[in-house]
Amino acid sequence: MGMPISGRRVFVLHLVGVTSALAAGRAVATGPVSTEKLTEADAYARSMGFRLDTTKVDKKRFPRHTPEQKCSTCQLYSGAPNADWGPCSFFGGRLVHKDGWCRNFKVKGAA
Repeated sequence: MGMPISGRRVFVLHLVGVTSALAAGRAVATGPVSTEKLTEADAYARSMGFRLDTTKVDKKRFPRHTPEQKCSTCQLYSGAPNADWGPCSFFGGRLVHKDGWCRNFKVKGAA
């Protein structure tokens, strides 16, 4: 028979296990960052009205679009502030241009 593990050791072991599980869960939730740049030729991007330049969005097809709406101001975009390209969670983490747009645009900070 072994000696019983002290309460402190049990706590530390549980803490390490929980911390590891949380870190692993975060890695799965965010997924790997892609290096693939999304293009307008992509079939799914086309279906979402994706444009690399927000000023070139079809106003008849998307009448609610405004030129101020662009990927860099969308809550789904997680690029660095000065980067030209950044990951978009809506497009599976693929890189979108900061001045791009799609019909799934959501203002940062909006509920």
